[in-house]
Amino acid sequence: MIGERFRTGALLCALAVTAPHAAGKGDGYATSGDCGGLPAVPLKVAKGFCVGLAATKLGFPRGVLPLADGRVLVADLGRWDAPRGRLLQLTPRPGGFDVKPLLTGLDRPHGLQAGPDGAVYIGEAGRISRVRLDRSPPVLEPLIVKLPATGRHPLKQFVFGPDGAIYANIGSTTDHCEDGPAGHPCPEAERPDAGAAIWRYKLEDGRWTATVFARGLRNSMALAFGPDGSLWQAENSRDWLPGNRDSDTRPPDELNRIRPGQHYGWPYCTGLDAFDPAFGSGDCRRYAKPERLLPAHAAPLGMTFYDSPGAPAPWRGSLVIALHGYRKLGHRIVAYRFDKSGQPARNFEVLVEGWQADTSHPMGAPTDIKADRHGRLWVTEDRNGTLLAVASR
Repeated sequence: MIGERFRTGALLCALAVTAPHAAGKGDGYATSGDCGGLPAVPLKVAKGFCVGLAATKLGFPRGVLPLADGRVLVADLGRWDAPRGRLLQLTPRPGGFDVKPLLTGLDRPHGLQAGPDGAVYIGEAGRISRVRLDRSPPVLEPLIVKLPATGRHPLKQFVFGPDGAIYANIGSTTDHCEDGPAGHPCPEAERPDAGAAIWRYKLEDGRWTATVFARGLRNSMALAFGPDGSLWQAENSRDWLPGNRDSDTRPPDELNRIRPGQHYGWPYCTGLDAFDPAFGSGDCRRYAKPERLLPAHAAPLGMTFYDSPGAPAPWRGSLVIALHGYRKLGHRIVAYRFDKSGQPARNFEVLVEGWQADTSHPMGAPTDIKADRHGRLWVTEDRNGTLLAVASR
């Protein structure tokens, strides 16, 4: 996986697409009032917060990245079956944002991060690239290439560690290794080039070296480094129970503290100790246990430590998670507070919910989430094509 540089053929779009001041016909949201200069969305929020509708008609928005100058970048996945993704730039104006594509023709982009060098980085299905916004048109510089891009979980989420390395999700190609040999360990989870793993990529002497950092993690779409330098992951657990049975309440998703070299149990174990007999006999005590259990099918797709200078004091330092799942325990934004020893509270607190309560808005689809320096939380919704802003009143 060797870094290389070249200019993309994607062009800067000459015309800006203007986001409406309020949701138009077909957008699904009815707005009323003001939230931080944006049309307010009538959702149930924790005391002191409101939700504003920042932009609509963004395609299939996934990753989000607020910039220091007030602009917001959004990764539009485009389509699952063709390289139609875009990098969008949202420039603030009274009551909303003007939207224009910076890059087009991307392959299922998702991850969007600011690097330690101040540059923007984007993760497509098969590569992680740096984006040169100081060029006109912007230039895409692929750095880590030839990543697995097929199977059930091809999207790339990643974060930068305190060491400057990139920690990236290589999701499993299946739900629970159902195509593996019956009664035997799962090849994908155990081989040297493991899938269902977090990989560490470090630039050394001009080359990117790749190592498995932790394995047994089905799909690590929510990753964040804490203030103490520890890596946290919210796990999208398997969809089907042993015997290919479906349930709204099992198996739980997980919140994991990731330690190097650990195996977190996929596909053998879910929750604290539920072993799948399809893999023979086994003991879940050999695998790292989750720090906390999340609701089944909550589908955490983004999370961030809420440590920006403008974060409200009672919530500062909490871990905020976007739960994307469409079942009854999903479509919420929740937060874990941490104690002085660095441990999360036993239970999360709900920051935003109520999408399913009435017809003034569509079903919630919170996807990625990041905070800006003013304390606003920017949230993409892929199914709804929107960008929301959670602000303090």
